Amino acid sequence: MNMRVNDDGKFFGRVVAAFAGAVPVLLFGGVLWWSDARNADKQSAESITRIEKRMDAVEEAQRKQAEQAAADRQKLAELNTTVQSMNKTTDRIDRRLETLYDRLVGGPASRP
Repeated sequence: MNMRVNDDGKFFGRVVAAFAGAVPVLLFGGVLWWSDARNADKQSAESITRIEKRMDAVEEAQRKQAEQAAADRQKLAELNTTVQSMNKTTDRIDRRLETLYDRLVGGPASRP
């Protein structure tokens, strides 16, 4: 291998010719890369938009479920209060009936 690059004095001409041939290739490659990058950016933006819409839909569904769960808890609390009230009323009626029975029979009823 010869290390003498500029023996004939045409180094600059050869460099210019090499770069002149490489510039169109580099420009074409740059345009292709830019086009691919632009398309990839568009696809990424569309994907992100779809994902955000899905996330919004899921969040809305979760919010509705949370509201429904709160309403169900409220209804259960009301039903529990009603049942407790009915149990107290039933206990009072049961005690009064036992008292009436005791008065009619003449003594407390024997229980096993």
